Amino acid sequence: MTRSSTAALLGVTALMLLETVAIVLFFCIAVPLLAGGIAFEDEMAPTPRFLPYGSLATGIVMAGVNGWAVRGLWAMQYPGRASRGSAALMAAGSVHVVLLGYGLLSGEHLFTLFAAAVLALLAVLVRPAFAKPPV
Repeated sequence: MTRSSTAALLGVTALMLLETVAIVLFFCIAVPLLAGGIAFEDEMAPTPRFLPYGSLATGIVMAGVNGWAVRGLWAMQYPGRASRGSAALMAAGSVHVVLLGYGLLSGEHLFTLFAAAVLALLAVLVRPAFAKPPV
């Protein structure tokens, strides 16, 4: 591994860990707690009863996929274990595309920035891993 690939790997690991913390704080803690409690000027929009549970489950799944992807990134650095990481990285890419869409549609720009940065770094790191080996 070169210094630049090691730096990129450490950067995407740190970014994904920070993103996981933001996901847990928002989807697993803030949304379930504040789903029906805070109103602006006594105007509350009706919220479905399943919203806190759906948000909690979504946050747990996204945090788990991020952890699985970080483990897969490090596994892909060794040729014998490279096949283990490919499914994790595909799942992480799809989760980040969904998170990017959520951030753009909901106005949660923190998730938009995290998802765009992680997708860019994943594309750089994953491209050599999925390339066909020289014959």
